[in-house]
Amino acid sequence: MLRFLILLSLLPLASPSGAPLTCNSIIKLTHTATSFHLSSAEINWGSGSGQQSVTATSNPSSSESMWIISEADDSTAACPAGRPVECNSNVRLTHLLTGKNLHSHNFRSPLTNQQEVSAFGTDGVGDSSDDWKIVCSSGTHWSVDVPFHLQHVETKQFLTSDQGARFTQQNCPNCPIVGQLEVVGTRGGGEGGKWVVQRGVFIQEQDED
Repeated sequence: MLRFLILLSLLPLASPSGAPLTCNSIIKLTHTATSFHLSSAEINWGSGSGQQSVTATSNPSSSESMWIISEADDSTAACPAGRPVECNSNVRLTHLLTGKNLHSHNFRSPLTNQQEVSAFGTDGVGDSSDDWKIVCSSGTHWSVDVPFHLQHVETKQFLTSDQGARFTQQNCPNCPIVGQLEVVGTRGGGEGGKWVVQRGVFIQEQDED
């Protein structure tokens, strides 16, 4: 299984630039300012919520930075495989390796004391704090190669990272996430809150017979 996931993570772009991202696609989210990738692993925060950590990694081939697009927890509309995701839609991002959802809440982050981001739930089932709004920079659909912001629906904070908030031996001795960047929620997205999807396994919408 792990070998399969690693091979998936090495796949080149499977959809042309500007193509809409679709439900159930497996994607890598790249932070535009640092080129680090949104990542998670079976490592819990030692403070705050104690939930599974979410960071940004520089490793482009890491299988820990793969996420599945699915419908929001509070959504009344289904998100069938292959349906394009419209801008301003609410979605969940489920971590492929662990089945936990990208999550945020009013706990403080370990390095910068901003809003903690974690991974939460079981096999994609969580709660409304897993919901994120796709804020596009242009167009009508969330698209490949087009920068966007992720806004946490409940707290209105934006998913953000920064080169200056790095885990080191000084602030996190012998941690498995040394060298990775903290990912947090902030009030304003700005340049630090821009992400882009460039690689993944993109599910195509099937024509009905």
